[in-house]
Amino acid sequence: MKKKKEEKKLENKEYSKKELKNKVGIFVWWTFWIIYLEMIYRIFVIGDFFSMNTLSVIEFCVPFIVVMTVLTTIFNEKANRVLTNIYSSFLAILMLSQIVYFNFYHSIFSFFSLTTGAGQVMQFWQRILEIILNIWYVFLLVLIPLILSIIFCKRIFDFKRSRVIKYLIFFIVMNLSILGIILQVKSSYGLYCLEDLLYKTHAPMLTINKTGLFAMEGIDVYRYAFGFEEQLTYFDDNEDEVVIEPKVEYNITNINFDKLISKTTDSTLKKMHKYFKSVQPTEKNDFTGVFKGKNIIFITAEGFDKIALDKKLTPTLYKMANTGFVFNNYYQPLYPVSTSDGEYMNLTGLIPKEGVWSFYRSSNNNMKMSYPNVFKKNGYTTYGFHNHTYKYYDRHLSHPNIGLKYIGCGNGLEKKMNCDLWPNSDIDMIKVTTDYYFKKQPFATYYMTVSGHLEYNFGGNNMARKNREAVQDMKTSEAVKAYMATQIELDKAMEVLLKRLEKAKLLDNTLIVIAPDHYPYGLSKSQLNERSKTDRSDKFENYHTTLIMYNPNLRQREINTVVSSLDIIPTLYNLFGLEYESRLLMGRDIFSKEEHIVILSDRSWITDKGTYNSVTGKFTPFNKKEKVSQSYIKKINSTVNKKVSMSTLILDKDYYKAVGLK
Repeated sequence: MKKKKEEKKLENKEYSKKELKNKVGIFVWWTFWIIYLEMIYRIFVIGDFFSMNTLSVIEFCVPFIVVMTVLTTIFNEKANRVLTNIYSSFLAILMLSQIVYFNFYHSIFSFFSLTTGAGQVMQFWQRILEIILNIWYVFLLVLIPLILSIIFCKRIFDFKRSRVIKYLIFFIVMNLSILGIILQVKSSYGLYCLEDLLYKTHAPMLTINKTGLFAMEGIDVYRYAFGFEEQLTYFDDNEDEVVIEPKVEYNITNINFDKLISKTTDSTLKKMHKYFKSVQPTEKNDFTGVFKGKNIIFITAEGFDKIALDKKLTPTLYKMANTGFVFNNYYQPLYPVSTSDGEYMNLTGLIPKEGVWSFYRSSNNNMKMSYPNVFKKNGYTTYGFHNHTYKYYDRHLSHPNIGLKYIGCGNGLEKKMNCDLWPNSDIDMIKVTTDYYFKKQPFATYYMTVSGHLEYNFGGNNMARKNREAVQDMKTSEAVKAYMATQIELDKAMEVLLKRLEKAKLLDNTLIVIAPDHYPYGLSKSQLNERSKTDRSDKFENYHTTLIMYNPNLRQREINTVVSSLDIIPTLYNLFGLEYESRLLMGRDIFSKEEHIVILSDRSWITDKGTYNSVTGKFTPFNKKEKVSQSYIKKINSTVNKKVSMSTLILDKDYYKAVGLK
């Protein structure tokens, strides 16, 4: 018996030696797989492959490699093999999902969005499928090695439980890699350095550029679970004093920042007070009060874009965009929560906070600087309408809080129009809502349209199908035809609105504002280029669209200033002669002499001088002959950082309540 046991031990030992010769340790697989996925993401999303940041990403991969190796070597052989396949598949699905999401929103989906709005995103499954088909080669690059590893893993990899000595080696490797990361973090400096991105600033795409996707995923989950408050970096406690000239009229209120600074014990609030005190307020100008006492209708138009303007197909929109104020350099940046973030910028003049639904998050805050609340304070009737589910994006919570008597499908509008279509009709919404406010002047009405919503096809899109005949002769792709058909519905809705205002003798006394929520990302870049006069495949030109401010009595003016959705409400407040605190908004009155900055979700920016890509660090001047100094670029980067941080903290700290806005 003893002899047989010894023989069996010897046999097992010989087998193990043979196995080690023929099989590869699972550590090799995880080293390949995690770095490979990170490089795929880097090449096809970040695009900054040949840089030192690529080496930094590889360094951040090491702890993940060790953890995954340990998790797939601590059980028996079968369990380790199954877990390896599950974990490998999960990482592949996560990475591919983020690539698809980036093609939608040019950012990553956060854990908050995944748990809150995944169902809403999946409503766009046709567009998701289209994106997958467009980037099929990326899926092949990921799925082929994954499938091969699953099929042949039993033959290739050693799934036996590791010996204690190996875990000791893993422990040493893990600690050395973490030490290397700590040293790298501590030696980093400057705006958006590693230390800032890991501990103080939430900027997902900039973080991914330096740490990789999986590290950012870990950071996001941690911040979701334990909370995260943006910390103020590169803020001087002794911000430059702004000289308020007594003879100059400014758009400011009676906020006593000195008193607020002396009273608070909250260090963040103290810095915020000092910062806003240092912001240069905008001066009143020749356009101040030109619409004083008049009515306003503000429309956030779903998927509206400059390519929708056509003399023949959308004559009303074309006339409105080319009469009065003509905005040649208006940009509508896309933020991760798409329509909701677009509305948030349009109606509050604030930059959305990444990783949350900012409008929903603002529901319990003081939002007295919002478009409806400021007009309401000045005696205006403030109705808001939406021809889709009134609870979508939790608008039933956010919109009453900004001062709207909010009516949508589900809390009243369904009794007056057909709300069972997809998408529903903008024309029907206008027809059944004007009676609410026409006789309650002055009014500040708000509409969120839906007719222009994707999918852009003639099968599942009711508005596209309704107006199909009008676009059948267009020399474009079917998707572009369908898109234009949806915009025809918006155009006809505006025609109805103008006629009703004119009949009620209100048109001359009403300013109509139309701003997009985002560019029509239901179209590919090549499809956008079928009608665009500028190259929409360019990162910045993709957001170059139009803003409409229409009144029949306005003299035509070409406005070439670079502006964005953040600049809308300070402009409106000035045009209507309303008292407001210009220092507390992230945008500037379009007609002010202050410099305007378009801020993208990854903190890239556009000014009248050119564009700056925050990921690559490249500045591209509009005028090739003009030399733009590094000090200018550094100054704008600092300003952008401050605006994003302050906008986030206004939301997190309920800042308007802290300064006592009423």
